[in-house]
Amino acid sequence: METVFNEIKDSVKNWWTSLLLGIVYIIVALSLMFSPLSSYMALSIIFSISMLISGILEIIFALSNRQTVPSWGWYIVGGIIDFILGVYLIAYPMVSMEVIPIIIAFWLMFRGFSSTGYSIDLKRYGTRDWGWYMAFGILAIICSLLILWQPAIGALYAVYMISFTFLIIGLFRVMLSFELRRIHKRKQL
Repeated sequence: METVFNEIKDSVKNWWTSLLLGIVYIIVALSLMFSPLSSYMALSIIFSISMLISGILEIIFALSNRQTVPSWGWYIVGGIIDFILGVYLIAYPMVSMEVIPIIIAFWLMFRGFSSTGYSIDLKRYGTRDWGWYMAFGILAIICSLLILWQPAIGALYAVYMISFTFLIIGLFRVMLSFELRRIHKRKQL
């Protein structure tokens, strides 16, 4: 079974896209945490824009590494899903406000499973800290299940759960970017 890293013959290109994604997610998380009541109404717009940017950056990463990363298809699928959700949510902000906790929960669940898959790839590649990546993925899955379990508990709960999960995914993406950068530097030597 091929992994993201075991067949790389050239450098991992555009490792910085993961860093940008992580920063975007962390900024979204912090903005939600510090103004939760007004954030719920703005959440639809913020989330829609971040989904659109996330999709574009992930598609760029996948396409630029299609010759060197055997599982680039999974990256592009994630990017396309993010892009389509972002476009949909921008087009229909009132609908998205009503269903945003459910949409976000399923999206975060997908991202959590993706994160656990990436951590397994990192373990196969020999990364010592792969367990942290796995922990972030599992935390994202747990948070997504909590959002699905209690979506009607209120906007405040949803905002804090969503912001916490965005923070987890953001930290994962930042950590992953530094790992990809290390791999990039190793392959250049």
